[in-house]
Amino acid sequence: MSETAFERGNRLAAANQHEQAIAAFSECLQRNPQDWQALFNRGTAQMRLKHYPLALEDYLAAAALNPSSSNIKCNLAVLLKELGELALAENLLLEVLQAEPEHVDAWSNLGVVLQYALRYDDAAICHQNALQLAGSSTGRLNNLGNALTCALRLDEAVSAYQQGMDLQADDAFLGFNLSVALLLQGRYREAWPLYEQRWGTIMQPRYRERAWQGQDLGQQSLLIWAEQGLGDTLQMVRFLPELQRRHPEARLILACQNACLRLFAQLPGIELVPLEDTPPAHDLQLPLMSLPLLLDVTLETLSDQPYLQADAALAASWDAKLPARQRGRLRIGIVWETGSWGVGIADHGRQNKSVPLTDFLPLLDDMAADFVSLQLGELPAVLQNKVFAPSIGDFADTAAIISQLDLVISVDTSVVHLAGALGKPVWVLMRAESAPFFMAQGETSPWYASMHIWRQATPGDWPPLIASVAKTLRQWPQD
Repeated sequence: MSETAFERGNRLAAANQHEQAIAAFSECLQRNPQDWQALFNRGTAQMRLKHYPLALEDYLAAAALNPSSSNIKCNLAVLLKELGELALAENLLLEVLQAEPEHVDAWSNLGVVLQYALRYDDAAICHQNALQLAGSSTGRLNNLGNALTCALRLDEAVSAYQQGMDLQADDAFLGFNLSVALLLQGRYREAWPLYEQRWGTIMQPRYRERAWQGQDLGQQSLLIWAEQGLGDTLQMVRFLPELQRRHPEARLILACQNACLRLFAQLPGIELVPLEDTPPAHDLQLPLMSLPLLLDVTLETLSDQPYLQADAALAASWDAKLPARQRGRLRIGIVWETGSWGVGIADHGRQNKSVPLTDFLPLLDDMAADFVSLQLGELPAVLQNKVFAPSIGDFADTAAIISQLDLVISVDTSVVHLAGALGKPVWVLMRAESAPFFMAQGETSPWYASMHIWRQATPGDWPPLIASVAKTLRQWPQD
């Protein structure tokens, strides 16, 4: 018996050949436009390809034909989550659970939605319900661990991840997420080997061949390449002098983002190349954020002292451009949001790290200070005449400006790492769930002696934190 178009579509979808699967399901729908199952399956294939508007169209059409289907509602909720429509997704999943209280996927999906909605304890309850109904699986335990990590219930999170790894020891998502929980606890020696599993998740290494494993380099050349964000690059270059000390005859090449090149020219004995260029010939290579593993970095061995400097001539030039110094007035650099990460749920992390301007503005009121934006891009209209906005070219400029300030106040972004690396007092406005290298609690950082961390008490609730910062700032030394 020959294969039907519907069967062919399912086979192709199972093989991750989603474009071909879409064509097969479209063939079904040409014959029968009322085939809700073909609409549903085509919508799922569209979603796998991130063709979200087309997926939404198919799911809504399928739901209209079969309004009682819990599976359609669950998948539609996942799609709505991807589009950033968290309230709609939550309501749809609650509708499923009201009709089918033991629908495992609905509980799991609701947990993910609530985590994005910053309701971490509620999310954990949903994942625990899914585990009670269907038993342990790597996916369900990973979901639970993620919610518990965000809630900073770290011992429980570690336990969940470890239970998952008992089921599948090489699950990269479990291993990497476990490393994040351990980093938040300061358990660096346990965390770094697991952090290497990032390359088995959604991250892709720039190079794979000839990876350095920590052996003596002798006179060999080692390409060290930046990965992840600019803040990570600024933070991890601190380890290059120690690498030089241990391997004095090696040729060290750093491939980094263009924004860092001029600033890093101060690093003696390090060859610099643009990250996107073809690197020079080299014997071995290493991602920059693997250095802590190979150097066996722990809280006890980690230095919190400054390791970068602003160029003196550039600093003097910028000093003349900034608001003139006045006795009794501070110069304060500010950053209230991070750069865009995309649209829909892809931008959730940026939104969560950033302070909405309406919440940030009270920090600027009635202060004996001149505020300087260290944020790239056009200054919002509401900040005109309140904030000086220099035209910043790269991190050499930013470093020079910071060197002429009294204080930096910023959300968790690259600027806080640069200010800390320069030894400038920096106040970090930290979201409630914190970040891997900022520990789970405490006002100080083991990475930067000049850093003070202000932590949200409740996820997403910035006004009380901003009020506390403003109160302290009014009393901050001005001499």
